[in-house]
Amino acid sequence: MEDALARYDDTRARDKALYLSWLAAGYLDAGEVEHSTAITARVLDLSEGLASVRAMARARLMAKRLEPHRSLAPVGALLERAKG
Repeated sequence: MEDALARYDDTRARDKALYLSWLAAGYLDAGEVEHSTAITARVLDLSEGLASVRAMARARLMAKRLEPHRSLAPVGALLERAKG
């Protein structure tokens, strides 16, 4: 799935952000915290500057779900970024 999304053009950023947010949730559910964090960072990248409230809401939801893992450096960095 990740390979398919990599080929998905960023001009469709809203859709791609939403799809990636669901993928990030799946990785987190599977215990893959760092992979989920990296994908959530990409969701934030795509969501910035979009008029889509839904894409940003999904990014914030994932950040909230990652909070219990804030002691991991990548998660802490993502949480700081998501605040701003």
